[in-house]
Amino acid sequence: MTAVRVLCRFLEDSGYCAGLSRAVPTRFSRRVNSAVVLPPDRIEELTNSPDVSKPAGRRDRALLLLAARTGLRPVDMVGLRLSDIDWKQGQIALTQHKTGTVLTLPLLADVGEAIADYLLHGRPAGVADDHVFLRAQAPHVGLSPSHSLYHVASYAFARTETAAPNGNGRGFRVLRASFATRMLEGGTPLPVISGALGHRGIDSAKHYLAADERRMRECCLDFAGIEPRCARS
Repeated sequence: MTAVRVLCRFLEDSGYCAGLSRAVPTRFSRRVNSAVVLPPDRIEELTNSPDVSKPAGRRDRALLLLAARTGLRPVDMVGLRLSDIDWKQGQIALTQHKTGTVLTLPLLADVGEAIADYLLHGRPAGVADDHVFLRAQAPHVGLSPSHSLYHVASYAFARTETAAPNGNGRGFRVLRASFATRMLEGGTPLPVISGALGHRGIDSAKHYLAADERRMRECCLDFAGIEPRCARS
């Protein structure tokens, strides 16, 4: 916007047209970076990378699967409590930390099996803390989204030697973005994606539109009516 305004002032000073700079809006839009996503095969490698022979490995695999299959925010995953899982109805219902609204998600078979495996064979016994996912070492309390979950994801990326396309992103946000993009590529309407991700409105989900390269190409305009007068050599 600043560059356009400077150009308009230049044209005004050159005597071409008056009032151009006043026509340029002064409102600035927030710059939104395109989402970092991974292909399905890389997601599967990440979710299968933990060593499930160890309690921490069972926990980490359940966390990775939960993120990859539901797109939950890291803060909501660590805040998940035993009472939030309805095993009979096959669903997860929790109050989101960011919005304060209740989000209900289906408990998919592989996610449920991974969580059950951790609860039965990996979660420390006799702990009063009702968080689903606990620290593997004492004190056995709930995980922290900023420190504990970062290491869970970064170790999985390191084990599989997975790198994001732009070289950035090694956390659970990549799994969340990949989940949303797969839904978008599958033709899921944007309001449905927004609801699944727990957004207040669809504007937040528009962040993932740029990652759908095939449909973005369909939006490109041709040169009809604005054909270049001559080609550059």
